[in-house]
Amino acid sequence: MPLSKLKNLALLILLLANLCLLGILIPDRMAARQEAADLRQSVSDLCAAAEVRLDPNLVPDTVSLYALELGEDSQADRQTVVALLGEGVSVQDDSTRYLSSYHAENGQCSMGRDGSFRAQLENQPFSRDLSASARRTLQAMGFDCWTLAGPERLRAGVFTVRAGQSVLGVPLFSQGLTLTYSNNSLTAVEGEFYPVGASLTRISDAACISAADALVAFLSVRLELGWMGSAITGMTQGYLRSETASAATVHLTPVWLLQTDTGNFYVNGLTREVSAAD
Repeated sequence: MPLSKLKNLALLILLLANLCLLGILIPDRMAARQEAADLRQSVSDLCAAAEVRLDPNLVPDTVSLYALELGEDSQADRQTVVALLGEGVSVQDDSTRYLSSYHAENGQCSMGRDGSFRAQLENQPFSRDLSASARRTLQAMGFDCWTLAGPERLRAGVFTVRAGQSVLGVPLFSQGLTLTYSNNSLTAVEGEFYPVGASLTRISDAACISAADALVAFLSVRLELGWMGSAITGMTQGYLRSETASAATVHLTPVWLLQTDTGNFYVNGLTREVSAAD
């Protein structure tokens, strides 16, 4: 048989094999989608039975998140500082190593193990598109951006852009960073920032509970919480820093953020504990 015909035969066999695989996968995926849709509707019906409104389309898919410990990473810290101050940075740690201060010709910066962050800058020009400029700065710092709001004009010539951090592709529910622009320069970056780098360690075997379980946990204690609302308006899965015995130890716990018509609440993804969101 000529070589060209053998090639055509091989291509035909591969095509038929792919079609067979699609014939197997498509029904499975359709069934999975229908199962997820049925679950969302069941959760919405459960809320309705408790006289709480919830659009089933607002119930997101659940991501397998685990509790994490964020260790020290000098390279990630240096990346952040150099992005703002440039090379030639000098560093000074406090006696407890909970706070590090950096100095350079372009300004100064302090970073705490509790996430506190503050930088005062000079000679940092930016483009007219403040949002694009902020994204470039945050990317250079190693700040994975989940949300970006602004620019907001504070007064003549002074604008701010607010950014929310993400970890492993989900929101980190924290203060985030505020970038201040004035006199045609980036003059300050402050707020809360956890340089992640390669320092994340999984510290739990159990994964975060599902969206359905989080809703059940909330409904079961809503009266004890004093909640007088009538609707759940949003659900978001993410991370929240949890309290530890040492200020130098940073633990991130998976949680669900429930937004309602009369306040927001966190549902701990491991313990199911419900608390008001600040």
